[in-house]
Amino acid sequence: MKILSTNISLPKKIIFNNKTLTTSIFKEPTDKVLEVKKKGLFGDGQADLQAHGGVNKAIYLYSYLHYEYWSSILKKDFSNDYGLVGENLTIDDLNEKQFFIGDELKIANVVIKITQPRIPCYKLSVKMNVKNFTQQFIDHGYLGIYAKVIKQGQIKKGDNLELIHRENDTMSIYEVSKLVFDKNSNVEQLKKAVEIKYLSEEIKERFINKLAKLGHYEVI
Repeated sequence: MKILSTNISLPKKIIFNNKTLTTSIFKEPTDKVLEVKKKGLFGDGQADLQAHGGVNKAIYLYSYLHYEYWSSILKKDFSNDYGLVGENLTIDDLNEKQFFIGDELKIANVVIKITQPRIPCYKLSVKMNVKNFTQQFIDHGYLGIYAKVIKQGQIKKGDNLELIHRENDTMSIYEVSKLVFDKNSNVEQLKKAVEIKYLSEEIKERFINKLAKLGHYEVI
């Protein structure tokens, strides 16, 4: 696996539907060597720290393979639109079915650990200029990967990613994504998910709330 593009943006104001929004979703590719800190890439930021950013969502990775899918669905060529869905790292080949919560990836002298899938908000539709894109993105199920920084350092476009550690008793990013958004609740899968050591507390809380609504209070 290789980084095709590193993408960053500080929060900025845009006008949408005659309203002012503050967002960092319009990431711009950079050829600079980037410092990777515990809270993310130097020169990058998040406007809504409730939904994005923080230690467990320091870096967002998305596969370039999905660009072709969205080009076909939306009838537009996105092949050169790096940072398409607001990702920090555009990876040449990153399959959410093949990467798992707790996986550790080495990039140059940096180590990151996978914590959760992306939970998209309405600003993704704003970014893509497609009214219902956020729901289309959710329905597709390939939401990209959030990771925390285990070892700080520097990365750049062209660096390779290497899987260096995988946890036992975990779940793939794709499986977790489906559990978050599928209406048919799988109790056993939800119970398994809340026991995954490195799944972010944000997602665990969602699953605990789902289980509680189904009468499974033992997980609280």
